[in-house]
Amino acid sequence: MSKIVIKVGSNLLVDDSGNINKKYVIKLAGKVSELHSKGNQVILVSSGAKASGYGYLKCQSTQETDLYLKQALCAVGQVQLMKLYETAFDFYDLKIAQLLLTRDVFSNRKRFLNLRNTLIGLIEMDIIPIVNENDTIATDEIMFGDNDILASMFSIGWNADFLILLTSIDGVIDEKGNTVKIFDGRIKLKSLSKSNWGSGGIETKIEAAKKASKVGIKVCICNGRNLENITEFLEKGIPSSGTVFNPQLSKHPKARKAWIGLLSKVKGRVYINPGAEQAIKNGKSLLPVGITKIEGDFKVGDVIEVLNEDGEILGRGITNFESSEAEKAIGLKSKKLKEIFGYEGSKVFIHRDNLWLND
Repeated sequence: MSKIVIKVGSNLLVDDSGNINKKYVIKLAGKVSELHSKGNQVILVSSGAKASGYGYLKCQSTQETDLYLKQALCAVGQVQLMKLYETAFDFYDLKIAQLLLTRDVFSNRKRFLNLRNTLIGLIEMDIIPIVNENDTIATDEIMFGDNDILASMFSIGWNADFLILLTSIDGVIDEKGNTVKIFDGRIKLKSLSKSNWGSGGIETKIEAAKKASKVGIKVCICNGRNLENITEFLEKGIPSSGTVFNPQLSKHPKARKAWIGLLSKVKGRVYINPGAEQAIKNGKSLLPVGITKIEGDFKVGDVIEVLNEDGEILGRGITNFESSEAEKAIGLKSKKLKEIFGYEGSKVFIHRDNLWLND
């Protein structure tokens, strides 16, 4: 049994006039049903709300429309899209649920855990979750920017085994026009334009794929017009039309560490000396004695970045100190902390169990 996240883009779901491709949605539901019948847990990340609203209302072009009108179109389009998904999955005797998310659901630890609990409940009830960004309320501060990034963050948070990004091209194309079968990060890419309705291009898909593969998820960017690419990727390891990003870790890190490293919101920065840098790379906790500078206003339990003296970001972790305390603790040995603060507090600035290192 595998955990599989499939992201389908607007360019596959709707045409340039905003009309939903009903036949495609039914075929997609059939493929999800096939995977589900084999015991896999499948989650669908779906774009297409704004385009569906545009097509349903027969609006004028909305590419330059004010944000409030785009949000209204998304509110209308979500209903149309989910009605079709409900009908399509009903053919295969499957029930669906809708999850509308914003980025702060992932960066806020409590809300993130609530999301995971909801997923556990849906999976236990044998329901297919369909995820989309909550475009009706999203602002720049809480937007993913693109559903490829949403799918990647969702995969990381759910500890997925596979992430499949369906698009209308044959994967990553190099500058000579050839499809890259296995992505290694050193190739020069062909520049491709975005679709009418998508907010991202192939660069965003590559960014999303790299982020997910970093925590042990196997990722594929493949041509979604042929849904057998999904089967080929899962069973053979590589599709006929697609690019594979192999996992960089042999197994998933703990969910808490993945959240710290890739999903959390950073509230400040701490710079450390070479001795502390070597210590944390050897699996030790970060102590106040190794700190040389503090930036930002943070509280106990916030996530902060850890940098070396050259400004290179080494990772991030959950701090046991407020920023005001941290300023006073810079360079101090643990036995001196009680003398400075007048009370017995934490002697560890960031515990190794709450520390994510980039490499």
